[in-house]
Amino acid sequence: MSLKKLSLLVFAAAMILAVASCKKDDDDKTYPSLSGLYFDCPAFVAPGQVVKMTPKEVEHPEGGKVGYAWKVSPSMSTYDTTDVYVHWFSDTLGTYTVNCYAFAAGYTGTSFSKEVVVVKGGLDGTLTRTGIKSSDKKITVDGTDYYYEKIGGLDWFRNNLASKSSGTPYSNLDVMTDVFGRYYNYDEAMKACPQGWRLPTEEDWLSLASALGSPASEPYSTFTDVASKLFADVYFNDVQILKYWPEVGDITNSSRLSVVPVGYANLGNVNDEGKFLSASFDGGFEYAVFWTADTVPGEDGMAYFRYLFHTQPDMMVGKGDVNTFGASVRCVRDAQ
Repeated sequence: MSLKKLSLLVFAAAMILAVASCKKDDDDKTYPSLSGLYFDCPAFVAPGQVVKMTPKEVEHPEGGKVGYAWKVSPSMSTYDTTDVYVHWFSDTLGTYTVNCYAFAAGYTGTSFSKEVVVVKGGLDGTLTRTGIKSSDKKITVDGTDYYYEKIGGLDWFRNNLASKSSGTPYSNLDVMTDVFGRYYNYDEAMKACPQGWRLPTEEDWLSLASALGSPASEPYSTFTDVASKLFADVYFNDVQILKYWPEVGDITNSSRLSVVPVGYANLGNVNDEGKFLSASFDGGFEYAVFWTADTVPGEDGMAYFRYLFHTQPDMMVGKGDVNTFGASVRCVRDAQ
C-alpha cells in the first residue's frame, strides 16, 4: 500500500473515532463545512493523454491544512491523496469521472467532479457506423483521410473538413478536430479546402438535392425530404448519439455523405471589456450546419449556410455572420 493511501486510511479512521467520540458527548453536534472546491480539466482527451489537475477555491476558515483525495472512475478503485493530481487516462474510449474530495480536521469535507471523455479520430475511433469503409475512395491531406462520393456531376466529401491551418475545434480542444472536423468562419471556409476542391456554392447544393430526389428548383429554397438520406445513424464511443424524430423518416444515409449533427460555433464571444473569449458551441447532436460559398446580396458581412435539424425531414437555408459564425465544411470538385 502506498504512503498516500495509508495516510488517507489513517485520517479516515481518526475522523471516524472523532465523530464517534463527539456523539458520545453531544449527539446534536455538527461540524462546519468546507466549500468552494473546483478544478480544471479538459472535457475531451486523447487515449493515453496525461492531465495535471490542481484544486482551487477551498480555503480553511482557520488557516489550517486542507487535504485532497482523488479518484477517477471506473479506472481506480481507491483514492489517491495529493494536492496536485496527475492522471494518465486509459487507452479505452469512453467517459470517465474525476472526483476530488477536500477534507480538514474538524470540518465536513466537500467534493467536486467532472466528466472526461477519451476520444479518437478515424474510422476505428469515436464515431462509428458512419457507413464509411477504409476501402472507399479517398484523398489524404496532411495526414487526414477525406473520403468522397460522386453524386451527379460532383465529388463530395463524406467527412467534415479537419484542416488545422485555420478554423476552431469543438470545445476549443485540438483532440476533437479529427472527430468532428473544425468550425470555420466564412473567410476561412473559402480558403480551407485542399487544392482542386472548393467550398460548394448554392448551385452545388441544389444539384445535390436534385440528385437525391428533392423537387426543389430554386436557389435558397428548402430541400424537402432529404435529411434521412444525408444523416448517418452514428454512434459516439458506442453510444447512439440521438434518436431522430419520426418526421425525419428512416435513416438510410443513401447519399453516403454520412452527415453527423455536430452543431455550430459562435466565434465572436467577447466579455464586457471587449476582450475576445474562447469560442462557444451549440446544437451538438441536433444540427448539422455547412457553409455555402454564396454571400447574401444587400447584406454586408452575411453569407448563406445549409443546415439539417434532427427533428425535420428537410434541408433548410440560413444566414450567418462571415466573421463570427462557425460552421462545418464539405468540399466538392467536378467529378473525376
